[in-house]
Amino acid sequence: MSHKLLIFIVALQIATPLFSQFEFPPMGGASAALGGISAALPDEESALYNIAGVAWNDKGIVSLSVRQNHFAEGLGYAAAGMSVPLGTGGVLASFTHHGNSDYNEQMASVGYAMPLGKSVVLGAAFHYLHSGTSDAYYDPLNRVTFSIALQYGNPTGLLVGFKAYNPIAVVSDVTSSLRVPAILNLGVSYRVMPELLAVVETEKNLYYSPTLKVGLAYTFHEDYIFRLGLNTQPVFYTFGFGYHRDHFGANIAMQVHNILGITPQLSLQYLF
Repeated sequence: MSHKLLIFIVALQIATPLFSQFEFPPMGGASAALGGISAALPDEESALYNIAGVAWNDKGIVSLSVRQNHFAEGLGYAAAGMSVPLGTGGVLASFTHHGNSDYNEQMASVGYAMPLGKSVVLGAAFHYLHSGTSDAYYDPLNRVTFSIALQYGNPTGLLVGFKAYNPIAVVSDVTSSLRVPAILNLGVSYRVMPELLAVVETEKNLYYSPTLKVGLAYTFHEDYIFRLGLNTQPVFYTFGFGYHRDHFGANIAMQVHNILGITPQLSLQYLF
């Protein structure tokens, strides 16, 4: 084993655990550039990470996103999602893949979001979780869970959001009582001025201490967005750029960890 590989493995262990079974990061590029916030972001990529946000969209949207954690082999994510507005609310379908042939995890989701008046939207989604390895002695894991999300306010002003992923903490390993993480998010986004959006969020994972996330997004020349963010558990910084015009959108994000290095993420959207 090379010294560089050994150092990298040790760093993964001493940094607060960054990877956990079926703990999928928010796959939206805008979310990633804002410290990984997800509960209250008014975003066209909601189909990838927050069912409630789909209720605000009045167009069909297809989103694609890829992420490579610290440029390390086997730590990549890829996701595709689609949301379609209905007469009331909207539906979504998405798929996320993590890993490689040695070990991989997938999550397939379907959900529905609807308005409860002018200022409240509620969404729920079912998730099918699967993991497998190249080891013939390892039995593939298959589980079903759900998430719920609520947003209150105005996407162009003040918006408060709550999200609960896998609130029942389904068991992933019966022999050891290991559970798929239950993750709760509570956040606020505020349009300080037409060009400036501020976001703050706290996240509580079943296995970790609470995390604080903050971010700022500044729009210039109407179509371009610059984003900055901070995540406190573990501490890392984020930044990114977005471009949106007519039916097309693209977001690039970078997560910078002092020990583990850079995690790039790219997402694309098409609005029908």
